[in-house]
Amino acid sequence: MLHVNSAASSFPPGAPMPRDIKALLLDDSNFDRARIRRLSEKTNLCVHMDEVDSIEAMDRAVNEESYDLVLIDYRLPIGDGMVALDHLLRNDSHRQAAKIMITGDNGKRTAIEAMRNGCHDFLTKEELDVEALREAMLNALATAQHRHELDIAAQMQRTQIREGLVEALQDKDVQSNVIALVRENLSKENTAADILRSRFGEQDIDDLLVGLDKDDTFVFH
Repeated sequence: MLHVNSAASSFPPGAPMPRDIKALLLDDSNFDRARIRRLSEKTNLCVHMDEVDSIEAMDRAVNEESYDLVLIDYRLPIGDGMVALDHLLRNDSHRQAAKIMITGDNGKRTAIEAMRNGCHDFLTKEELDVEALREAMLNALATAQHRHELDIAAQMQRTQIREGLVEALQDKDVQSNVIALVRENLSKENTAADILRSRFGEQDIDDLLVGLDKDDTFVFH
């Protein structure tokens, strides 16, 4: 890790004060890192920025610290921004972190690819200024938070559906209907039955069909 910077300034009147933003900047250029650091100090955001110059150093940093936001320069001496993005997506503690890809002057195609693969916003170095950096940071953080909330909601929904199915399967009438449906489909010539027959012998299938008729055999958990 090369540098730690803390910048905090007042927000415009009436605007909500954001929480501190712990950010990590990956860029192998000393000049570009210094430029982005200076711009971040003028965004009116409470940014605490660490800097690294390689994917290897980034991996160490995200294993040692927890970041809200990661800014990734696409052009690197070893690997590139897409490789760095993949490393972050495979890191359990930073999979949900906000991510911004920073590309060269003609890198919008790369930026679109990065957005499709997990980035939340992008910047080109040609367009990089205080307002663009501020807007990208806020948008990336908001988008990452929204996606995280959607993931949580989807997980809760799956849990509710699973619990509802388990509860429904405790009903004797539902059990009887499920058993009848399974027996009917196992008796037919179809893809599912063919797969079972390819993995189990005919005797095993017959035993299963017979066993489904026994109350103490078909158990629902």
